[in-house]
Amino acid sequence: EQFGVIAVSSEATHGHVSALVKGPNWGGWDVSAYWQRFDTSPGEQWTATVDAWHTTVSPVTGQSKGMLNIEWRDSGNNLISYESHDVIIASTPTDQIQKFSVTSGPAPSGTVATHFLLAVLQAPTDPSPDVYYDQATFYNVGPPSQDDKQWGDFGSTTIEFSGRTWRVKGPGWFGPGYNYFNDSSSSVWVDAEDRLHVTATEHGSTWHCSEVVPVEALGYGDYIFTTVGRIDQLDPNVVLGIFLWEYGACWSDTYTWWNAYNEIDIEYSYWGNPTTDIGQFVAQPWDYPGNLVKFDYTFSEGELVSHAFRWLHDRIEFRVWRGGVHDESPANMIREWTYMGPHITRPEQPRVHINLWRIDDPISSDQEVIFDRFTFYPEGVTVDAEPPAVPVNHLSAAVPNPFNPSTTIRYSIEKGGNAELTVYDVAGRQIRTLVSGFVPEGNHEVTWNGQDDRGMPAASGVYFYRLRTDGFVETRKMVLLK
Repeated sequence: EQFGVIAVSSEATHGHVSALVKGPNWGGWDVSAYWQRFDTSPGEQWTATVDAWHTTVSPVTGQSKGMLNIEWRDSGNNLISYESHDVIIASTPTDQIQKFSVTSGPAPSGTVATHFLLAVLQAPTDPSPDVYYDQATFYNVGPPSQDDKQWGDFGSTTIEFSGRTWRVKGPGWFGPGYNYFNDSSSSVWVDAEDRLHVTATEHGSTWHCSEVVPVEALGYGDYIFTTVGRIDQLDPNVVLGIFLWEYGACWSDTYTWWNAYNEIDIEYSYWGNPTTDIGQFVAQPWDYPGNLVKFDYTFSEGELVSHAFRWLHDRIEFRVWRGGVHDESPANMIREWTYMGPHITRPEQPRVHINLWRIDDPISSDQEVIFDRFTFYPEGVTVDAEPPAVPVNHLSAAVPNPFNPSTTIRYSIEKGGNAELTVYDVAGRQIRTLVSGFVPEGNHEVTWNGQDDRGMPAASGVYFYRLRTDGFVETRKMVLLK
């Protein structure tokens, strides 16, 4: 809602539009404002935040000001009382973003609604000022608080994956699709190679789906998810979701229509139709014009593919490419799309989610997707350098894995020196020495052709490969199929 002299501006701290509130210049003490109504009850408190600024073109001067008001109203919409908080005054520096936050006092007796106003008060003799507002939030302090609302679908189960702690959804019936989400290690687990497994499996007459989310809300940056294998062979009634999401304040249609859940998605599903393209990039709401792009790709057994969205204040850069984190290049790119529409995820507290869920019956068989790695680079950090959480001495997953007849093993050495990279069978017998001797610092790779040290073909089965250097040992697993 609005009154007075208001406009929009392309100067914004998030997205491409901010609210511009102007002094009415009607000759008295006059107010212009954007405002919104929220239901509330006596005793409840609210927290308001907003980015605000004024410029040298039409600054706030004299007794005029930009202000944030919180009004308390009764069942007849009559004003009971209000709070007024100065956000921009004459002494506020121009052309600088002011990040303002305030928590209200308790709503007085008789309150049924609160009005949240972003306003300009113009004094009678002052020139008309312009005040810009962006990224405004207004949340009930609770309980439950907005923080509490993020975990209503999650129990106490956690896993460790890619150097982060993740909470596991369930147990219980939740969306999407209204499925049973299981938090047990039979549905979600991390293996000895630090690979995440998410599943949709049948238990009796009930399908158990899976979802994980890191404890931290990571904010702006580049989110990269590397998968292993044939995602394109998912059952037509299953969805793999890789997405940002924030549980909203309520489920009302009047609240949810404008991407209230801060959601963007990379999704893989045939949506019940095996002839459609399997992949899609989405900014929610998906049915808003220009918010969805579909693409197709045929994955290979054991293939590493990276799926990423770079979330910035004015755009989202979706990409999918063949290979791991450092293999992004035009030659490896499968699909990319930059979204600059009106539904860019807001920097409140959306967290990244990974889930595998059922659209509808029937599903032909149990489903599983494997994630080799999750990598996050905060805004401003390039992908040229390994994240601090990954050691400089590092042994990577074999690609492909499983393999036939050969696979490539990448590794890095922190400091040049003697190193060994050796293949063993499950009984601990040495099968092949791939590296032995001095190795300079940096990134390296070696190919195993599936033969032993005598040049004889190794049998099908599970093998372990171990990197040993001064003060460092790491072992990973691979599978030779024939």
